Amino acid sequence: MKERLATLNGRERKELHQRAADLRALAQKRNSGAEARWSIEQFVLQELRRKDPVPCSGLVIAAHGTRCRVLVDDEERDVRLHHTVKSVVPGDELRLDADPIREVLPRRTMLSRPDPHTPSKQLAIVANIDVVVVVVSAVNPPLHPRLIDRYLAAIWKGGAVPMIVLNKVDLHETLEALEVDRGLLAAYRDMGIPVFEVSASTLSGVEALREAIGGRLAVFVGHSGVGKSSLVNAVAPEFGAATGSVSEGNRRGTHTTRASKMHRLGELRIIDTPGIRSFGIEFTRPAEVAECFREFPVGCRYSDCLHLHDEGCSVLEALANGQLSKQRYDSYRRLMLDAFPESCHPPDAAFSCRNCGSEVVTAGAGSKHRNHCPYCLHSVHLDDVPGDRLSGCSGVMEPVSVWVRHDGEWAMIHRCRKCGHFGSNRIAADDNEMLLMSLAVQPLAKPPFPLAKLSVS
Repeated sequence: MKERLATLNGRERKELHQRAADLRALAQKRNSGAEARWSIEQFVLQELRRKDPVPCSGLVIAAHGTRCRVLVDDEERDVRLHHTVKSVVPGDELRLDADPIREVLPRRTMLSRPDPHTPSKQLAIVANIDVVVVVVSAVNPPLHPRLIDRYLAAIWKGGAVPMIVLNKVDLHETLEALEVDRGLLAAYRDMGIPVFEVSASTLSGVEALREAIGGRLAVFVGHSGVGKSSLVNAVAPEFGAATGSVSEGNRRGTHTTRASKMHRLGELRIIDTPGIRSFGIEFTRPAEVAECFREFPVGCRYSDCLHLHDEGCSVLEALANGQLSKQRYDSYRRLMLDAFPESCHPPDAAFSCRNCGSEVVTAGAGSKHRNHCPYCLHSVHLDDVPGDRLSGCSGVMEPVSVWVRHDGEWAMIHRCRKCGHFGSNRIAADDNEMLLMSLAVQPLAKPPFPLAKLSVS
């Protein structure tokens, strides 16, 4: 694209970018699928292709080292890649004006995964897809919404449109078990993401999925064992994708698809991928994480709000009011924790007590991780999950009692004013001793029996 832009004069480049900006604004106004999330550069690329079509291009069906199988004018052919072409995946478009092939056309959309040898590097899985079908299993292996959320973040960041398929619904032993899975997927339906309940073995729901895909280029993704290849065969038996089973030892799937490959039948085009246990998504700034959670409200007090614990955060208010799924918010916190641990856990930070207003230095505690006020002993609800300081509702937690650990050490019991959650905190050497003693003797003020009836044996 840079080479083509270099051939335009200033006026032509200005007109092209203005046209791309107008198209982007129109797509966002109409909320027209993947195009609503395209960047200006993607619309510029689209306009360049429209005005200056590639003389001859081929769509990659499968790639094997230095050779590719491509689709050209509805015919398949094998081509060679030049050694300078490093990465080609199904869905890529190649310029076929040289032998061997020297150019991969710019990608409109993409999904990637971490390089197993260099985790910081991303490897493309598929390119130029229109819709990503996230396949999850009802029973075997079990449904994990958190993996869906990571897929959705990568899908939206890559520019495609998601669908969710709950496969193996025929394996539910009771209607109640099915309702549990439906409840786990309710948040996605509320977001407007199409959710299909399907059985690849009984073909229940398959026709609706086939119609939803239509003529778009689709890719099936999900853990090993969820039935992606079986589902591909159910949608189009002519594809004949290899299938496997789930390991009885760890309830994980066994790999049957070894490499991504495109299957096609008329207008139906589906790419089947190997089971991926680690899905790649890279963020350069915290705001990009929030952009992948499209149901989050806007209008926080601070423009750089992390939506974790700041007062006036519209996301936290929506969560407290039940307008936002806690399941989805938990996934946001964990993505933030993975991508920006320093932002989530600033070292040796100070905080103002939400109850008495005192300034508290976290390093003042013996553990160096104090999260309660040493003056009034109040805390903030930050850890439902041990080690995850971002897993609570951020409500004020008041001290209600003390207890003695098995090693004789005292600890405080806190109760969250917002959600009622109970938690405990180790006592620090500089905590208010009078308040601690009052908490310790408080139960004696209202014993469950008359003290006068105590007998000495």
